[in-house]
Amino acid sequence: MGIFDKILKGLGFESEEKQTPKPKKEIKRKAGEYNLEEQEEDIIEEMKPKSQEEVAKIVDYLKKEGRVIANLSNFENANFYNALSFLSGAVYAFGGQVYKLDDTRYKLLVV
Repeated sequence: MGIFDKILKGLGFESEEKQTPKPKKEIKRKAGEYNLEEQEEDIIEEMKPKSQEEVAKIVDYLKKEGRVIANLSNFENANFYNALSFLSGAVYAFGGQVYKLDDTRYKLLVV
């Protein structure tokens, strides 16, 4: 117990116990083995809308699944930015984040 802890204890404050991090589960596998459940968590659907109505379907899918990659390469400049703004607003409303993968692909995640 350090001097600072003794002073805090004397004033009536108890120091918080130090929390030790939980050890991570170690997964031992032979070469070529995999766990299907872990693989499914990493799969993200990529959707390529052709119209604004299909962009709305991406939002519905995002609300249900929580993650999607939106490929907006079918849109020209004005429509591209409208679709991106719509998706960004929906992700913001759901409390998620948008990650830019390249010029026309965005990863949308809802926490």
